[in-house]
Amino acid sequence: MRLIVLSDIHGNLEALLAVLADARRVAPGAAIVCLGDVVGYGADPEAAARMVMESGAACVMGNHEMGVTDLRSRSRFNPQAWDSVLWARSRLSPETRRWMAGLPASLSLEGCRFVHGLPPDEVDTYLFQASAAKAVQAMEGIAEDVCFVGHTHQLRLVRVENGRLSGGRLEEGVSRLAPTVKYIVNAGAVGQPRDGNPKAKYCLYEPASRELVVRFVDYDAQAAADKIIASGQPRVYADRLTQGAS
Repeated sequence: MRLIVLSDIHGNLEALLAVLADARRVAPGAAIVCLGDVVGYGADPEAAARMVMESGAACVMGNHEMGVTDLRSRSRFNPQAWDSVLWARSRLSPETRRWMAGLPASLSLEGCRFVHGLPPDEVDTYLFQASAAKAVQAMEGIAEDVCFVGHTHQLRLVRVENGRLSGGRLEEGVSRLAPTVKYIVNAGAVGQPRDGNPKAKYCLYEPASRELVVRFVDYDAQAAADKIIASGQPRVYADRLTQGAS
């Protein structure tokens, strides 16, 4: 089964609509997997969450879902990000919050592991925070050969082979994953880029052939940014949409 992998939508309805339209055009019938952080920063948390729910996507918990559903996690956020969590939480329906509270920390589908932060099931640890030894140990400790992560908002492809880590930036286009190597794939961000490119990003993966496709999608980022400014949230979240800045 071909997989559509989305991450870090962050309440950006315009980006999500564009990505889903693109994915359904190039990969009709593919299963959708969401790596979490459906909300936070963007102006449309409820609409974005509803769209993910109605798409039938399998979804794992991101750190923003953790914040929305467990106020004890405040210490895991900087003050500005926590304000964004509370803003999103106040605009989510009880039904949506219940859905978020029930999300698993990780999923295993089609021979792949899916987690927001770091395998096997860490929700809020960034890939770049893990030492090479920890990342190798994490991948060697799971049955799956490929693990998709999000959280950093930056595309990366990391090889784990013979106890060593290698790799780097993942570019737009097609990659073939070697059959005897384990990989961590950072799927980038649909709705809050931090890589210098304002386009929405997502991945397509074919487990049988191990073909990985990274798609960059144009959308009306200015409209999404204007909505953030109108919502009263910090302008930096809007600027990231139009500039792709860190």
